Amino acid sequence: MIFFKCRTLLAVFLTVLFAACSGTPTTLTATTDFSQSFDFSRVKKIAIQPIDRTVLSTIMVSDIQVANINRAITDELTHRGFTVVASNADADLLLTWHLVTKERTNVNSYDTSSRYNCWNCRAGPADIYVTQGTFIVDMVDPVGLQSVWRSVFESRLSGQPNAAEAEANRRGAASAVFARFPPG
Repeated sequence: MIFFKCRTLLAVFLTVLFAACSGTPTTLTATTDFSQSFDFSRVKKIAIQPIDRTVLSTIMVSDIQVANINRAITDELTHRGFTVVASNADADLLLTWHLVTKERTNVNSYDTSSRYNCWNCRAGPADIYVTQGTFIVDMVDPVGLQSVWRSVFESRLSGQPNAAEAEANRRGAASAVFARFPPG
């Protein structure tokens, strides 16, 4: 049962891939951090690393979903002038990504009363169950094998969009993640 629940949540998470509230024009943003000592000006080629299939959260991700995410990342990096290579030996940076989902309960307590048409009724708390999604991208120096850049994109996940919406959401998330790459 837990396996099915996690799988369902990850499927929704990946198809939405950090979409903001649909229908509301918002700017997608990610938080980034980077090593001040690393020279990003020499970065031209990036190798996307395969995901670790021993971690529960990545076991739930289908190969199709991985390919879709990798394609969105590759397209965004190519658009920004980088070359995505297959071999780590040819890469200036190694890219790894992770997905994390967490179920949260938002409790809204409307501690007010209504005297109109309800004979002084009081509104009780309202529980809203939401899934919070986090997409983490790390750039790793292939020489020192240390992370030199990280971007974290968070979003409240909702619903399951059609294929066109899911693709737009993936591209929007990739654009937000790499908005400040390379730094400087």
